[in-house]
Amino acid sequence: MNRPESSSLHAAAPQDAALPTAWPQADADIGSSAAAPAWAQRNQQWLAQRLVHWRERLVARTAGASIDASRIAPDLSHDDFEPALTRVSSLFGLTAFESDLLLLAAGIEIDPALRDALAAAQAQAAIAPLRLSFALARDLLAEPHWDALSPLRPLRHWAMVEVDSTAGFGQALLRIDERMLHELTGVAAFDTALAGVAVLSDDADDAAAGADVNNQVNAAGGPAAHPALALRIAQAMAGLAAPLVLLAHPAHDAARRRAARAMVGAALAASGTRALWVEVSALAVEPRELLLLARRIDREAALAGAAVVFAPTPPDDAAQGATITRCIAALRSPVLLVGELSPLMLVDLPARQVLRFDVQSPLASPLAASFASRLPQGRRAVPATASPALQHALDRALQQFRVEPALLDQVVASIASDTVGTADTAALDAAIWSALREAARGGLDALAQRIQSRARIEDLVLPAPLIAQLREIAGQLRQRHRVHEDWGFGAQGPRGLGIAALFAGDSGTGKTFAAEAIANEAGLDLYRIDLASTVSKYIGETEKNLARVFNEAERSGAVLLFDEADALFGKRSEVKDSHDRYANIEVAYLLQRVESYCGLAILTTNMKSALDRAFLRRIRFVVQFPFPDEAAREQLWRRQFPPQAPLGVVDFAALAKLQLAGGNIRGVALNAAFLAAARGEPIGQGVLLAAARAEFAKLERNFNLPAGVGA
Repeated sequence: MNRPESSSLHAAAPQDAALPTAWPQADADIGSSAAAPAWAQRNQQWLAQRLVHWRERLVARTAGASIDASRIAPDLSHDDFEPALTRVSSLFGLTAFESDLLLLAAGIEIDPALRDALAAAQAQAAIAPLRLSFALARDLLAEPHWDALSPLRPLRHWAMVEVDSTAGFGQALLRIDERMLHELTGVAAFDTALAGVAVLSDDADDAAAGADVNNQVNAAGGPAAHPALALRIAQAMAGLAAPLVLLAHPAHDAARRRAARAMVGAALAASGTRALWVEVSALAVEPRELLLLARRIDREAALAGAAVVFAPTPPDDAAQGATITRCIAALRSPVLLVGELSPLMLVDLPARQVLRFDVQSPLASPLAASFASRLPQGRRAVPATASPALQHALDRALQQFRVEPALLDQVVASIASDTVGTADTAALDAAIWSALREAARGGLDALAQRIQSRARIEDLVLPAPLIAQLREIAGQLRQRHRVHEDWGFGAQGPRGLGIAALFAGDSGTGKTFAAEAIANEAGLDLYRIDLASTVSKYIGETEKNLARVFNEAERSGAVLLFDEADALFGKRSEVKDSHDRYANIEVAYLLQRVESYCGLAILTTNMKSALDRAFLRRIRFVVQFPFPDEAAREQLWRRQFPPQAPLGVVDFAALAKLQLAGGNIRGVALNAAFLAAARGEPIGQGVLLAAARAEFAKLERNFNLPAGVGA
């Protein structure tokens, strides 16, 4: 069986002789159990006979025998077989002399008899037996030319041989590069100089990706958006010599960045090409080192029949973009970039034919295909009795959570297998909701603090009108899909569709606890925004951090809690210097982002007057948390102690006379419990008053016991 032949993609360059004349394409036969051994065996036979020919000529030359110049090396190649040396010579544009020179350099490494013959021929010059003399090669080989070792010729340009020119180029000593030796002998290899810099995609993964694309495109109902885009990319690249494909996506949309990476594999699989993934952060910055590294990347891509793929992280790094641009300028392989380059950078790539594609989010939505089509191939054997329940549960969960299809397939297939035959639709609904809620979290855990709470709205001690207002917020969160999608309010545009609530009140009055209760009531995660990791002194970084938070929150369907919101949402001030200008820009960005955020954002503050007035128009609910009265404080005191806590004699009515908010009351109860545990006694009035005295001292208030409050 023949090894894959090169395609007709030509690489144009100022020094045509120094560059490959064609780039290979992967063949369906490569890697198959039958094709690889047959080709490898024939390649070894061909190589061995060629080396025997040159060994005989070396022996004859050393003995002083006449050499028949008309005698040529045997050629065992046929229409169904292409030796590795022939392929490499065609691929990189080697002359017959350069090809035989490379062959002899390889022969020294693999054929002891040829090595001995060369050692004998080079004995008078005291040349190391593992080095080939360029002078001897010129005398031995046909059609020699001096510029074979020119840096502009393939052998030097592509680092196929190492040259020791200490004694001058006429007596230069040559040694074959390890990667080229493996290539000529048919051994699977990868350039060790690219370890940690580039990774070649696996043949099996490429084949699976290509099959998946074809299956989805040929499925009933027409081509899906992403497989169709993959085929468009493959078709657009097919007729171009030096394409540069930009897979554009929003800078901080992690889901669409992952979709772009998957698109690369699908597009290249559809075109029968492998992917050589380059880690941009590992690229050399020094220009000369970067150029040499780029040539090795180019050589590896040519040998493997691959396109070079860059996946920068982060995609908006200007320095990284400049490194990518310099590297691409030195390449002749087809290039794909997960991200974008600025117009100024593209100007520096005049030889490239730029193709730009916008990658849409692959996240599943309630308007996607039916449940059966969401399951992967081979996993659709779901009992008919379970499918309607699964379908209903899935549709409900996907109204809230946006999950990538691959992850959705795994979650649903796992739950489907675990719940076969079950009639408990409520349990199935809860399992789907919980699994997709966890799957949709994505990268939000790295950007904010997730608060786990079992609080319920009925646990709050607040006036009835406020409790009703909090239930209304939770109700709008549950019904937003019906209003936005089914009733068409969302068709008017995304602005104003989110739910923003402001919880104002003194510290400890229950604002954060209420946020926990609403999130728990809706079955959603609650994330507190960490101001320390969000606000940056560097211009523009705060907006970028907030963009990441909002994008991930929209994907996960989570509730965002901006605690002490006045630190972020403060009033804009008169511009007196550059600091005021950029501070105002941050506030303006937040105004826009809160209005367009499609989930629930809760802002808490004990300084409502410090907020910018423009926020009040964008906030749908303003809840003023009052300081608890005496009756409310008594309820708060009674709810602090779990059933298993050893409670002694406590006068809750008397404790309620202490002017403390709910948060302070909880702190007093907890401190009293530790104090009682240390004394080895139940939690009684004495330890509670002692803890209360310490709390008042912390608040810098006088602890004057009201009438009727005693130990």
